[in-house]
Amino acid sequence: MIKKPTVFILGAGASIPYGYPSGENLVREIVNDLSRPGSLFYSLCRELGFTEPHILEFVSTLDRSHDKSIDAFLQRNESFIILGKVAITLKLIVHEDETVLFSPGDDKWYRDLVSELKSPSLDSFDNAVAFLTFNYDRSFEHYLYVSIQNSYEELKQSPGQCDEIVNRIPIIHLHGQIGKLPWQDNTVTRRDYGSSFKELDLLKRSIESRNDVFSAATLDEAKHYIFSLSEQIKIMHEKELDSDFEEANKLLTSARNIYFLGFAYHDENLRRLDLSALPPISQALDQSNEVNIDGTAYGIGAAKRRHVETITNGKIKMSDKNYKVKEFLREKVDFE
Repeated sequence: MIKKPTVFILGAGASIPYGYPSGENLVREIVNDLSRPGSLFYSLCRELGFTEPHILEFVSTLDRSHDKSIDAFLQRNESFIILGKVAITLKLIVHEDETVLFSPGDDKWYRDLVSELKSPSLDSFDNAVAFLTFNYDRSFEHYLYVSIQNSYEELKQSPGQCDEIVNRIPIIHLHGQIGKLPWQDNTVTRRDYGSSFKELDLLKRSIESRNDVFSAATLDEAKHYIFSLSEQIKIMHEKELDSDFEEANKLLTSARNIYFLGFAYHDENLRRLDLSALPPISQALDQSNEVNIDGTAYGIGAAKRRHVETITNGKIKMSDKNYKVKEFLREKVDFE
């Protein structure tokens, strides 16, 4: 159980052990598959109404930009935002696989963290913890829900009670997500975790099969659903982000421990988190306003670490150790 107010901030590196691509690899996957007119990915985008010239211009521009993140690219290329969001959605959905979440793996860390949240009984299940994620994927919260539900006998018999308990834990997708999970929301775009769902399957069948015939209304409904999912992705300059960041700032202001996991420490993301508004770091560990901020630094060079410390006014002091998330949780995180 975590009793000290604690916020975990997740970056793309946090989802990589569960089969999701890094920012650079997501760009590469999109460019490679949209460059092949015979690919299912390309055909789906055409089926969704995007013209061949628009797709090819998007691919060429994204490729030649050499951007490491499609988010940053779309922020500067608004004419490609609709296609870009659809491409992100279709690419990430492919990676939703529950068996991957629960299979063993050296770098998998969800189990290590979620185990610390569990109490001996439901009566005492009460954690002062929140999660802010810059990722669009829903893997962490799905794992959290399934693990909690299967840890307490009474929750297996009462799914509604599990919904209520897990929803007590704030999980904010600061850049949106590819649809809500059923226990999070009752909107029409909620869906189970998995790479297969009826609307996408129908569009695939309409492309791949010459025997199946679908009405225009049925296909339009499926297309509308895919666009509705993609619209839940938010690019950095979009106003819809503001309320989520405001809520995130409130959680950070009240936190005693803040941990960045798999984070790349991009300047704009750090700026929007407004770490400068946090209480000053004190030298005496027993002071009530003490805030501890730490984070993984795997693959981050010394110059970047110094830069992060500078732009956050010394609030983030990353370890010299190249910890991955699992190691960082074991060595650096206070689970009290």
